[in-house]
Amino acid sequence: MKVFMFSLLLLATSFLYAQVGIGTTTPSDAAMLEISGVTTAGAYKGFIPPRVATTANQASIAPTTTDIGLMVFVEETGCLDFWTGTAWESIYCSGGPSDIWINEFHYTNSGTDVNQFIEIAGPAGLDISGYYLVRYRADTGQPYAAILTLSGTIDDEENGFGVISVDASNLRNDTSGFALVGPDGKVIQFLSYEGTITATGGPANGLTSINVGVVENTSTTATQSIHLTGSGNSFLDFAWSTSAAGQSTAGVKNVGQTFN
Repeated sequence: MKVFMFSLLLLATSFLYAQVGIGTTTPSDAAMLEISGVTTAGAYKGFIPPRVATTANQASIAPTTTDIGLMVFVEETGCLDFWTGTAWESIYCSGGPSDIWINEFHYTNSGTDVNQFIEIAGPAGLDISGYYLVRYRADTGQPYAAILTLSGTIDDEENGFGVISVDASNLRNDTSGFALVGPDGKVIQFLSYEGTITATGGPANGLTSINVGVVENTSTTATQSIHLTGSGNSFLDFAWSTSAAGQSTAGVKNVGQTFN
């Protein structure tokens, strides 16, 4: 009996320290875990890492210096992050420096709404022909109004980055948003104001928008906007705020924004 129990213990120990394969019986000797992308039926599948909705959720994980290499995908930022032992750093973000991003917009003001626009920022010299914006409403999750097609080349306003804007008349004054879509039909950004939207149609179908967190109202003037401020060269480097009167700058980089 003692010999039998000892044999079981040795067997269990060998399993604990052996390589593990999911979908494969021959995991690599160099890997503790190998996951095959092909099922037994021959279908191809992917790997989804742990996901959290917001950076606040990410912060609540509270990793320590011994948790180096911990990974998580943050839906709010679109970033796959890893823990360095002292801070979270991004491995990849869907809104990286090579992408264009929504930089400023104006949707409502006192009296009749005027000067409605959406501004795009990105690398200077980029021809944005083929990119477009789709407006969404929260009550149905569906697109509304005409698609806003983009055209032209982004100018160099500072350190190789610039902006370009498009007229966006008829933007709604309730919870609404817009998806920035690339020439390949993939959504680059899905932003909203006055709440979030889960799209039920169009290119953003199935996606939930990121609420910019600031709003305009009947006290807003026609020369104000919601814009990004701060310093950097990608969407994630900046923060949303409401501009002061006279600081709506469609087609010119924002007041309080530095490209570097």
